[in-house]
Amino acid sequence: MRFPDRATVAAALAVLAVVGVACGTTDPASQERLPPIQTTTPTTTTTTIPVVPLDFLYVVQSGDTLGKIAAEYSVTVKAIMDRNGLTGDGIQAGQTLEIPEGLLVVDGGLTSDTTEP
Repeated sequence: MRFPDRATVAAALAVLAVVGVACGTTDPASQERLPPIQTTTPTTTTTTIPVVPLDFLYVVQSGDTLGKIAAEYSVTVKAIMDRNGLTGDGIQAGQTLEIPEGLLVVDGGLTSDTTEP
């Protein structure tokens, strides 16, 4: 193992001494304490927005069944029956039904009015 000679070590120490003085380590201003840094505590604010179901009314047409209506609006027959207090498939043309909020079905990003080539 080879060690640096005395001249190299002396030169390195001289450079460090100059750098130390240049950095202000002996300057009285550099010895002063800085004021404390003001810190903040992060806060999280949450807002609760009530979600109101988007029920709507449907007027039964001639030939409609609960199954057809349920399929058209992506809801279950049971959901329509429960919402309207029905006990069977006895619906009549002209009758108004409340349709509960259904599911939005997205198929590959295409909307229902998009035509395929």
